[in-house]
Amino acid sequence: MNRPAAIIAVCAAALAAGVWALGGMNQRPGEAPAPEFTASANKPAQTTPAGDASPAAKAPPPVAMMPRPGTAMSSTPPQQPKVADAGPAPQASSAAAPAPKPEAAPAPVVTAPAAAPPPAAAPAESAPPPAPEKSVAITPPPPAPPVTAEPPKAEPAPAAPVAVAPVPAAPPIAAPAPTPAPAVAALAPVPQDKPAIIEQAIKGDTTIPAKKLFAAEKLPSLGKAMAIGYYPRGCLQGGVALPVNGPTWQVMRISRNRMWGHPNLVRFLERFAPAAAKATGWHGILIGDMAQPRGGPLPFGHLSHQIGLDVDVWFMPMPNHTLSSEEREKTSAINLVSADWKNINPKTWTPQHYDFIRVAAEQPGVERVLVNAAIKKEMCRMQGAKHPEWMDKVRPWYGHHDHIHVRLACPPDSPNCRKQPAVPESDGCGKALDYWFSDRVLHPKPKPPNPNAKPPKAITLADLPPACKTVLAAPDKPLTAAQKND
Repeated sequence: MNRPAAIIAVCAAALAAGVWALGGMNQRPGEAPAPEFTASANKPAQTTPAGDASPAAKAPPPVAMMPRPGTAMSSTPPQQPKVADAGPAPQASSAAAPAPKPEAAPAPVVTAPAAAPPPAAAPAESAPPPAPEKSVAITPPPPAPPVTAEPPKAEPAPAAPVAVAPVPAAPPIAAPAPTPAPAVAALAPVPQDKPAIIEQAIKGDTTIPAKKLFAAEKLPSLGKAMAIGYYPRGCLQGGVALPVNGPTWQVMRISRNRMWGHPNLVRFLERFAPAAAKATGWHGILIGDMAQPRGGPLPFGHLSHQIGLDVDVWFMPMPNHTLSSEEREKTSAINLVSADWKNINPKTWTPQHYDFIRVAAEQPGVERVLVNAAIKKEMCRMQGAKHPEWMDKVRPWYGHHDHIHVRLACPPDSPNCRKQPAVPESDGCGKALDYWFSDRVLHPKPKPPNPNAKPPKAITLADLPPACKTVLAAPDKPLTAAQKND
């Protein structure tokens, strides 16, 4: 062996040993080794999440090494042991990091028991993996093998990822789904209990006035719509309501609940209102009393209006705005008759009122249009000697100085409806009006009181057609959506 070469080899070995010793002496006892800063652009410095162990507890410190004599120093920095390196580090602007994927490590790694999963965690994409417990003892790393110029041999990829004991990320905890409400079977509407007064009448009490019984019913009865009995002595089955507001009408006195009628009556008003508005130039018409939900005698105001075929329509034109509830209750219709009740009042009567009455009498199915005798007299004067056929239906009757009373004929499908006698073959003008302007009508003499006179007998359920008892006992007819909104 050549002596100079041997000397050089001994010196190189001594120099390497000295450098190794100096590297260990630079570290103070109990102090973590300083991290190695490399020029690699693929692995930026990573921050330590709050609550994690220090970086020293996760990876062994790098060791500086000198090349063996006669070998070139590799430009590749020494590889550090990997603990579940999961590819590129999260960017600073990212709010969440992807879960790490374990890889095989080429160097020994520090193993530690898995920490217990936290009691509650955010979804996996936003929660960092929990840190190992700080109480785990860290085994000092073994000396790194000397670096040689020979490249490491590529090893075959394992068939399955090798577990290197990283702490698994907590599984994502899904938000609890809202507990659905228990399914409840739809129940059929329970019929409302009948008022006690109606129960008594159904059981046979014949002393209760019929007007109290029918006024107690707030909804119509089930069953096919039918007018039962006569106009001043009957009832209504399966009645329908006229909407309180229409394009060319408004219902007055809603609190009375008298906007009900046979479907023929509702159709008549829906047809008559726009026709009257067009003929008169009014915005529309104001509708007074029709019938109660089940017809029958009314507690006040009328003897008729019992079978759903009568309606009062005011002589006052409909205003150009929707009336309030207070206006509907307190507004009064205008009187077209003079103070002596023999002529019309020129201050309130207009030619439009003539057209208003005419259009009502011309509608199909109309049996009568009742007006005050002074109004009938004025219409006869306006027509002259020749009167149209519809004029026969316009008949004088008591009152009716501020509204017309329209009565429809019995519907063909109401066999229990009693027809009104046909109008006389006369236009009702001339001498036919003399009776209405007599003193007995205009100025009747009051009868002297009779203390022994018995009060008139009230109409009871027994005085009405037998079918009216069935109408009272029938369940309520469900309201339509439009009727509920009125």
